[in-house]
Amino acid sequence: MFLGAHLALGLIIGKITGNYLIALAGSLAIDLDHLIPYIKHKIIYSSDKFWKTITDPRDKYGDQRNYLHSFIAWIAISFIISVFSNHVGFVFSIAYLGHLIVDSLDGSNFFPFYPLSKINFKGPIKYFSESEFLFTLVLFIIFFLS
Repeated sequence: MFLGAHLALGLIIGKITGNYLIALAGSLAIDLDHLIPYIKHKIIYSSDKFWKTITDPRDKYGDQRNYLHSFIAWIAISFIISVFSNHVGFVFSIAYLGHLIVDSLDGSNFFPFYPLSKINFKGPIKYFSESEFLFTLVLFIIFFLS
């Protein structure tokens, strides 16, 4: 899913838990693993190439969703954070899991057990489509009406 859906999800979780900062961090920071291929393939240095890459439903380079987009990383990172603070760990973990679930709904590659397994899951919502924007709009409506 595109950034808007993750932002809306983080806002909803922040409202429910009372901790917007940690909820937004858990919902948005997971996409930092996209920076690795963006730098590796020099995508980040060209605004045109960057925009085409982030709006393309296909992962042309095959490595945009990797280590952080995995249930294995979710468990490990959530555990480490929980060691320091149960509340922060809980909020971060819920937001992180939400990010993974929302990403599993779009039609882009999603490898839930990376790097241990190459099982690939593709959801029913086409990436960067009207359906995705409608889904994101529904999330924002839930946030504002709750």
